Amino acid sequence: MFTGLIQAIGTLKPWSQEELQVSCPGAAGELLLKEAAIGDSIAVDGVCLTVTRLMPSGFLAAVSPETRDRSTLGRGKTLVNLEPSLRVGSKLGGHFVTGHVDGIGHLESSVQTENAWE
Repeated sequence: MFTGLIQAIGTLKPWSQEELQVSCPGAAGELLLKEAAIGDSIAVDGVCLTVTRLMPSGFLAAVSPETRDRSTLGRGKTLVNLEPSLRVGSKLGGHFVTGHVDGIGHLESSVQTENAWE
């Protein structure tokens, strides 16, 4: 389970057919990686992925063809939102999110307001 609150911004690039490399630069990324372990779930742009390898400034995550097809992860997007899974006893601060993606939506229009987009 996830809270839906983004903890860091990372960069994404293919590593192999079965894995993506996620780099997490900066203080927020360091904090996220400090608590990460192989086998952990981390939401990458809302998609629940499993950490397969920790690296000095990021991690590798398992990704299936189905996940690539049903999310934006296989579409060349570079910057991604990162969120570690909710641990028992952690502050909730948001809402429950499963991190399982069932499809891709398309934004038809947006309007910029003073401090947001509608």
